[in-house]
Amino acid sequence: MLPSPAEGGPDRRGAVGPSTAEHGFMAAPVAEASGTAGSLADASVRAGGCFARPLPLDPTCAGTARRLFREGVAGIGLPGDLVHDGVTMASELAANTLHAQGNVEFSGSSQRPVSGFPELWLYLRGRGSRCEVVCKVFDSQPGWKTGRLPDVKVRSKEGVNGRGLQVVDGLSAGEWGAHLTRGRLGSWKVSGKAVWFALRVPPGCDAARFGRAELDPWEAVNELEAMLGSRGLAGRLVRVDEPAANMSVLSISRDLTVWCHCGTASWRAADGSYQRVPMADLVDVAEQIVWAHEESHAASGADA
Repeated sequence: MLPSPAEGGPDRRGAVGPSTAEHGFMAAPVAEASGTAGSLADASVRAGGCFARPLPLDPTCAGTARRLFREGVAGIGLPGDLVHDGVTMASELAANTLHAQGNVEFSGSSQRPVSGFPELWLYLRGRGSRCEVVCKVFDSQPGWKTGRLPDVKVRSKEGVNGRGLQVVDGLSAGEWGAHLTRGRLGSWKVSGKAVWFALRVPPGCDAARFGRAELDPWEAVNELEAMLGSRGLAGRLVRVDEPAANMSVLSISRDLTVWCHCGTASWRAADGSYQRVPMADLVDVAEQIVWAHEESHAASGADA
């Protein structure tokens, strides 16, 4: 049997061009924009999936983010004041993508973006009194405007220009951060960063009460493998199942192996610490593993 990592470990969730306002592209659903469909990652926020949409490369990005946030949380019973706060913060994060468009690639003929464009993501994390809405805005620049990589260990506004993140810090009560990741949409999944905030869902809301799909251990691993493959890691991923131990092992790269056992996913981070997170929130688990992959490659100086 393959060895498993230590049982303990902190939760990593809290670390820190031409116009494209062409209505056909910007209004496209995630399945059309990404070329994939049918997985949990493409399901609605309420169903436990990730709402992912492209953002324009021009000043309309803030308004688009406001509209998309409302669209993404519709039907989960989020109170109006939290929707307002989320709309405001999503707008601020989207506005910052105007300074992070150096890695966007356009098609030769139509000059429409095909990879590296900004994206807005929404999904639920946690259950009951710990349920929260997570909003992330991705861009293909790995650092801030100053060129520094985001500090993924500490929530910090150091090196970030403008007042946008000060607004996010205040409205989210400090529940925000930034980390390395890969895009979800586009022709291929470009490396970059995600800046995020989380809003705690009041216990009386529908989002905190309704049950999302419960998957058996093998279904969960199958879904996780598909999610990682859709983020551009399929060519590196090797899976080994140990039915007798009810365990699966996913080898992502030389420096990253994920053990899925007893409803949890575990791996060793680039700093040597062990991470152990519940598989119940598969979208967030996959995101943390992609983050670990990108962080490992950044630390080793290898190409992502």
